[in-house]
Amino acid sequence: MTSYIAESPIQLLKPASSIALWYANMNDDQAWNTSKYFPVLHDPVQAKLVIQQEQQLLWIAESEDTVLFHHQPEDEFLAYVEMVRGQGTLPHIQRLHHGESDSDADKHSQDKELTLLPFLLTEQVRQWSYEKGWKLRYDDADYVRRLNDKYQVRRFVEKNGFAVTKGYFCHTPEQLEEAYRRIQVQGFTQAVLKSPHGSSGKGLSVIDSEAAFHKLLAFIRRRAATFELLLEAWHPIKRSLNAQISIQPNEVHLLAITEQRILERGIYVGTDYAPQIPAALRETYENEMLRLGHLLQQQGYTGVIGVDSIVDELEDLYPIIEINGRFTQVTYLLPFVESQLHSHTFVESRYIRLDAERKYTFSEMKAALDEALEPDIHQRYVIYTYAAQQHAERWHYRVFLLFLGQDADSFHHMIDRFERFTLASLEGVEGK
Repeated sequence: MTSYIAESPIQLLKPASSIALWYANMNDDQAWNTSKYFPVLHDPVQAKLVIQQEQQLLWIAESEDTVLFHHQPEDEFLAYVEMVRGQGTLPHIQRLHHGESDSDADKHSQDKELTLLPFLLTEQVRQWSYEKGWKLRYDDADYVRRLNDKYQVRRFVEKNGFAVTKGYFCHTPEQLEEAYRRIQVQGFTQAVLKSPHGSSGKGLSVIDSEAAFHKLLAFIRRRAATFELLLEAWHPIKRSLNAQISIQPNEVHLLAITEQRILERGIYVGTDYAPQIPAALRETYENEMLRLGHLLQQQGYTGVIGVDSIVDELEDLYPIIEINGRFTQVTYLLPFVESQLHSHTFVESRYIRLDAERKYTFSEMKAALDEALEPDIHQRYVIYTYAAQQHAERWHYRVFLLFLGQDADSFHHMIDRFERFTLASLEGVEGK
């Protein structure tokens, strides 16, 4: 068995001898969370916008591939992606109707074998693939669910001797109170209560005061006298690292190390694709990620995982905070990012939420961003997702940008301007 840093991510992510069907079922893991032990807010508009993040498949799928979309992107956006990618024609887009595709994907195959590459393998996706006669590179949906379980991951981390954050499994309100007291005595000012499933800030509740803890505890007491919940200390974070690992039957490949931009309460806002990491830390981190990959390989796992890790303010590395046993949004951009790192020192992603009284086309949004961000040959940006959804007579947007730069000050100044971008910019364009 070998392990090494991969030089060509796309060759490890898709089968070489068949047509790839890319499918982004990005909301499916929410169905796994059945516990109701702490308040969860559901925003149906944002959920629909998340579905449109399937547009990211256009940045990894090759011309002969097919992408299975729930939502048809604007023609202007598709033309823009084709131009920026510079890799020939876009993949074939097949619309899904009520979760099923028609026969166009099979016609497009040109008699080649079809392999489904879902964002997340679930039992429903596995059955769908078998019914359609599509191959899967890995079909153990039950194992994938366990791998995405925060509780299972913590027990795995403890069992295999990885450094682990302070935390306790609790089964009664009294145990929760005792665990919170222990976390306080250990000097932590914040804690986090985790449910088994959820990513990007979902499935957890950050506790930043004793009053907040008792309010949450009262909520839990009203729902159950016994349960299983995980209470962890919130370590002050200096860096939030992420590793992309490809695990094959005979090889483990480290695809990329990135750094996540995380808000105080654990909300993901972007990724640094070219982080500057001290050599000693990078070597330790790479070794721990490859060790993790080999351990999962020994259990029979095949596929891609994303691993969330932290370095705390004491410079201690906690290599496995969470495992995402699936593709991630970072994965989909890797081939394009790799092509840009030859000419750009800095590469980071960000996104913004906007809403307006009317629909703004992609070209209108692009013109407003150009005016606000003033890109040039040294510092520029790429829009890699343009999601728009109408609700209650208003239009809502999630716009994802990849920033590319050569000068640190100018690069970060552009990102700062983007984070202050408002609809006033759009109104200025409209009035011209």
